Amino acid sequence: MPQAPSDRFILLPSTYLPSRDPTSTVTLQSLIDVSDRIQDDARETLPFKFDECSYGKGHLRQSVWSCIDCGGKGVCYGCSISCHGEHKLVELWTKRSFRCDCPTTSMQPEPPAGNQVKRRRCALNPPEIQPQSPNHNNKYTHNFEGEFCRCGRDYDAETEEEAMLSCLGCEDWFHESCLNLRLPASIESEATTEQLPTPVTASSQHLGEPVPASSAPSVDAQAAEEEDDDDERVIIPSDTYDSLICSACVRSNPFMKSQAGKGGWMMIEPSSSGSWEVIGKSVTGSDSQSVDEMKNGKRALQEDEADAHAKKIKLDDATVKASSGEETSDWKWQGKGDVFLSHGIREKLKTQLDESTISSLPFPLEDGDIYEPARDEQEDQTTEEVMTQALSNLPRVQTIEALHGYQRLKNRLSEMLAERAADGRSVSKEDVDEMFEQLRSGQQV
Repeated sequence: MPQAPSDRFILLPSTYLPSRDPTSTVTLQSLIDVSDRIQDDARETLPFKFDECSYGKGHLRQSVWSCIDCGGKGVCYGCSISCHGEHKLVELWTKRSFRCDCPTTSMQPEPPAGNQVKRRRCALNPPEIQPQSPNHNNKYTHNFEGEFCRCGRDYDAETEEEAMLSCLGCEDWFHESCLNLRLPASIESEATTEQLPTPVTASSQHLGEPVPASSAPSVDAQAAEEEDDDDERVIIPSDTYDSLICSACVRSNPFMKSQAGKGGWMMIEPSSSGSWEVIGKSVTGSDSQSVDEMKNGKRALQEDEADAHAKKIKLDDATVKASSGEETSDWKWQGKGDVFLSHGIREKLKTQLDESTISSLPFPLEDGDIYEPARDEQEDQTTEEVMTQALSNLPRVQTIEALHGYQRLKNRLSEMLAERAADGRSVSKEDVDEMFEQLRSGQQV
């Protein structure tokens, strides 16, 4: 067995050893390997420093967590770890124009009269500036209660089997089946390829992270083939559209309602065959459809770039195609009513719409920068180095006691391992339990 350094500190989850077969043999090297993998995962999951609250930076596009234990308000990356690490948190991913609630009265309510419990404080802001007033400009949706999609289902990363896409407008997350991108999981296994539109390939891209269905281990080739088969059931390939706009956001804006289903503003609607079809597929070249038609029914001339700039389309000029009776018909709402914007549409809107129409849109025409805390310059530290650094921040007496306790544990563990190695015996759970009991009782061992 490869020998590990005698002073190596190993961090393992509390559930690791109890989950092992009691009759199996665990080598020290295998424990070290598990510990290294856990540290690598931790560095990947938490790559940034968490010693700063973003509240002082104002409203930002940033990663947000909802703290269910603190009333369903939102906290920044730093506060999610430093202030709410032991609370029930719901990851909401990025939210636009959001300010951390941790140092405000929204998360620091006044204790009831006569209650001796002190008002909680944000650990990353000076106590003298707390609490701040509530962030009235923050927007709180059902996501902050742990519910996602129009179906209102709770999200559990351990059990969720569907990929989810984020709406560019409200930033809610939607299951593919709830968008009619694929059949619901309950009936998908019974469907045949003849019942579905032309197979396509899908990936999450920047719209959301896929949550793969759990499956038994298999060889890479077989796994890739199974993944391809699963992707073929998605109706619109993700590389053919830029963003999702959910039905609620589409219906909230007259201009968007008029564009839904036109070229580049794709919708999924029921077909005459009883399946689903995509309408409004993007067209290119000279056949490219202008953003809208003018009030008098004549298409706006867009023959050159100067003309496109000169003719801004106003919100009250936006109408629906009269020839098909779209203005009064509900044909485009027979499906879910979601719109999948083709690539380039948002860029075109910058030159084709006036400022008032642009400001009325429920989504931005440009993606703003996402605020990220400074990267942890010490992210390559070992667990032992992190522990030593943490000890250095303790009061002197506690530091000395902790070091003495650690040294006693290290010495006794080394002695026990040496004794078992000399006798050719494995270390049992009972041996470890007895050692810790002796250390706790202060016996000489």
